[in-house]
Amino acid sequence: MSVALAVPVASWAVLSVAAFLFLWLDRYQLDLVPWLAGVAAWGFAVPAVLAAAGARLPHLLGAPGAGSPVPELWLALPALAVALPCLGVALPVAAVARSRFLEGPSSGAVFGVMAGLAFSLGMHLLVVTRAAWQPSAAALVFLSLLHAAVGASLGAGIGLARLAAPPQLRIPAVLGAVTAAAGLGALLVFGAVSCWASWGERSVACNLALAGVGLTVLLGVFGFSISYERRVLAGQLAEEVRLGVLPRWVAEVMPSYRRRIRSDWWGRRDERREILRLLAGLAFRKHRLRNLPEEKARLYGLEVGRLRQRARVLVALPPTSTPAAPGTE
Repeated sequence: MSVALAVPVASWAVLSVAAFLFLWLDRYQLDLVPWLAGVAAWGFAVPAVLAAAGARLPHLLGAPGAGSPVPELWLALPALAVALPCLGVALPVAAVARSRFLEGPSSGAVFGVMAGLAFSLGMHLLVVTRAAWQPSAAALVFLSLLHAAVGASLGAGIGLARLAAPPQLRIPAVLGAVTAAAGLGALLVFGAVSCWASWGERSVACNLALAGVGLTVLLGVFGFSISYERRVLAGQLAEEVRLGVLPRWVAEVMPSYRRRIRSDWWGRRDERREILRLLAGLAFRKHRLRNLPEEKARLYGLEVGRLRQRARVLVALPPTSTPAAPGTE
């Protein structure tokens, strides 16, 4: 396999596994795998679908009549590297946002990364096999990180809109997230085009710098997502502690991603997983209630009451399942 094919595949595999493990360690939900696979399949298929459609409409795309015009357009118009991922990422992530698997910005970022990387892989395979383009390995790594960063930004924005925006503002908030992600991608693409114009597309220093910027943006999105969700979990679970529903250690352990993915705070693995899912669901649903009209808030408050009762029972299990003392690292 040539470098032009091997590097995108390797980047997709490494970053996808890392994103999956990030969410798996926090949620332990096997039933989210089909959703992740579906989002990735959508992203991977979009370039081929666009290529097939473009081949039938060359006069609208302004490309040569022979063959598929889409790869040539990707090479000639870098802005499409920003616009097209929004189609390949925004639609499937917005669809997943209707499910219980996308609860906040961190899970949205994971779904966005999966869709963005799959789109990037599909685009690379299509362009490399149908156009005479042999980029350097470092350039391919940057392009994978570019799509991952744009996908993570878009997914995190959709997750944030679902968690924090009032119902009447969710669609504008999602559109704002798409615009922000496209703007971020445009800046990265502009930087890449400028760098390549000055130093050449195969410049190792230039491509490593671009890859570093893309990785920084990607990590920054996940860092923001974890920080925001930490505040939500800390505030909502602390309220449950004050109400006497939950013990104090819950508000100390659950908000911290680093602490809650460890095993020392609860003995049995199956119980620990259920507690993680339940308490996160309780906190996020309570947070969304703040923006609902009074009638809807009263209705959905019944679900919060059921979650609260289940949480009270789970954390009051027999002594053999008692967690380690708070603060133990």
